[in-house]
Amino acid sequence: MKLAACSILVLLLSVTLVPAVFAQGGTVLSPRDSVSLTLDTNAISVNYGRPSMRGRTIMGELVPWGKVWRTGANQATTLRTKFDMTFGGVPVTRGTYTLFTIPAANEWTVIVNKQTGQWGTNYDERQDLARFKAKVETLDAPVDTFTIALRQTGPGAGEMILSWEKTRVMVPFEKNTGIRPLSPPDSAQTSLGGKSVKIKYSKPYMRGREIWGVVVPWDSVWRTGANNATSLQTEIGLTLGQQSIPAGSYELRSLPKENSFTLIISRRWEGEGPIPESEIVARVPMQMEKSDKPVDPFMIWFDPVPAGGAQLKLGWAGRVFSVPVTAK
Repeated sequence: MKLAACSILVLLLSVTLVPAVFAQGGTVLSPRDSVSLTLDTNAISVNYGRPSMRGRTIMGELVPWGKVWRTGANQATTLRTKFDMTFGGVPVTRGTYTLFTIPAANEWTVIVNKQTGQWGTNYDERQDLARFKAKVETLDAPVDTFTIALRQTGPGAGEMILSWEKTRVMVPFEKNTGIRPLSPPDSAQTSLGGKSVKIKYSKPYMRGREIWGVVVPWDSVWRTGANNATSLQTEIGLTLGQQSIPAGSYELRSLPKENSFTLIISRRWEGEGPIPESEIVARVPMQMEKSDKPVDPFMIWFDPVPAGGAQLKLGWAGRVFSVPVTAK
């Protein structure tokens, strides 16, 4: 009897929840749909939920201005591209992404996010690959059901079209076989006392993203670049700020805070988890300046000092950090 009562309770709960997904007669309120386009032999596709107006005011109300929207309904909207492309003016390498938007009356922000497979309201800004703006057009007649279309505009080009109510947003894209790595390797080098001091790093780009406090979180150890560990190779002992660094090979990490930036110099560490304290050679505070013109991509460089030595500088977005470096 207890089992039967439990089954009845589950059935009642199921019936109660059905109207949230289905209309009367079993019609799905926001059915899933896919659209794809093949350019040459490679395809781009979007999979999304299609809500309908159902007498509601959409833009500015059901879909609020200035807030992240799942760009559809239910599960997150999935963008798949089997070719490298320039999408809305920013580079996007082949792969699978989640598509979010921030609607506004006159322009939308389109967000390409690296996290996939989640429910549509589960958005992590730190996972953004890129953000860019897209213009809004007003339609003469309303589109009742949210629609995403892909249209070819040239041999290797097309556009993604978002339409709902009387709003249409168009995003151009084109195949781009010349996209360099999104965070290409680079180096900075100077000579002190006739000896070489060299830093190797990868330089990520902003791509419309909020960098400090988001892409680079506050109070978390950062690799000071992208991809592989940033390295310091010095043939001479250094004084970096007030810290002494013997000649040798090291890794550079950093600890960004809202009002400070500390460079962490350690021996090479191949293990898992945080760097052991025994491997850290020095923690070097760097002076922070705010830049009126954003630094993009992330850069590390040495500025020579007339009296000898150099200023080691790191810059990205609206911030530049510096510390004096001399031969020990």
